[in-house]
Amino acid sequence: LLTSVLIVVALFVLVGVFLPNQRSVQHSVETNHPLRQAFDTLNSFKRFADWNPLRQHDPQVTYTESGEARGVGARLDYASERADVGSGSWHITESEQDDRIRYAVYNDAHGQNKNHLVTLTQRGKVVLIDWKYSVDYGWSLPGRYAGLYVDRTVGDDIKRSLANIANLLASMPNFDYRDLAVQETVIAPVNILYITTTADRNITAVENAMDVALKDIRAAIASNQLVEAGRPRLITTNFGAEKYEFDVAIPVALREQAQDEAADGGAEAQPGEGAKAEFEANVPEAVAAREIDLTPPAPLEGLHLPENVRSGQSYGGRVVTAPYKGHPAALPLVRDQLRSYAAAYGEQVHERAFEEYLTEIDETSAEDAQFKVYWPIR
Repeated sequence: LLTSVLIVVALFVLVGVFLPNQRSVQHSVETNHPLRQAFDTLNSFKRFADWNPLRQHDPQVTYTESGEARGVGARLDYASERADVGSGSWHITESEQDDRIRYAVYNDAHGQNKNHLVTLTQRGKVVLIDWKYSVDYGWSLPGRYAGLYVDRTVGDDIKRSLANIANLLASMPNFDYRDLAVQETVIAPVNILYITTTADRNITAVENAMDVALKDIRAAIASNQLVEAGRPRLITTNFGAEKYEFDVAIPVALREQAQDEAADGGAEAQPGEGAKAEFEANVPEAVAAREIDLTPPAPLEGLHLPENVRSGQSYGGRVVTAPYKGHPAALPLVRDQLRSYAAAYGEQVHERAFEEYLTEIDETSAEDAQFKVYWPIR
């Protein structure tokens, strides 16, 4: 019996010595969604729970994000009470935009230097997502034997991950936003005067309806001793197949209040008349640097408004936003691009999208119009 045991041990060691000390497994999937959207989805851990199969192994697994929000330095720790899942962490250690992402994984499984390298390649109208896992076992004989099954263990999880990623991307709005300078920020609620209107779904009809609404709102501003406290806004209610329902709004403030706020910010108030009543688009740095206060402002009282003009307050909170210069007919596309961006980072849009008109409709050619587009996120 002792001789048999010694022979088995000797064979185990001898075979283990000649087994590879490194293993790798590689799989890929294709998607027809934009390259940037696929990259952003994987370049942070915001949607990790939606594509990684850990939760398929244990629905009760917990995740904790830390470090950078995206790219190199982002970290996710996971913990499970199931022995086959255990605990560990994922770290993004390499990130080249629209090209590759490398994850370093630390857990109790056999091996060291566990790396997942994801490369993305544009091939015509599809994007190839290639996933390669590599691990070093060194002189660990149990690890080398475990490597015989890496294609069934880690390899199967890679297949699940790729399938989950393809399905996740398929559930997102399919718009390429790589040319937009998207930012996530916070905006404060402000008092507004607005008109609810409807127009045929063509740019001429929309601009005509907006021009009429702006004249009525500015007449109400002048008659109530108010000033424009921001750029005119177009707030989308329903972008239908034939009709476009929207609000036209202008942020407003009492003349005295606007003068006080401008003085606090180190600039003089600019009340003016009509279109000239709005504040400068490039506010002083001292004003821009203030912490955003999400407390709704005191509502304006004692206003005498025509029947079609209403007083209210605008949205305040988190938004995704991007500047846009060009024909206003492209604004619906920009709104959809912002939805795509938000989906890639696991943000949920809500409320209504809106645009600030940075140039006056009747003073600027359509091709030179400038806007800032916003979509609120939770």
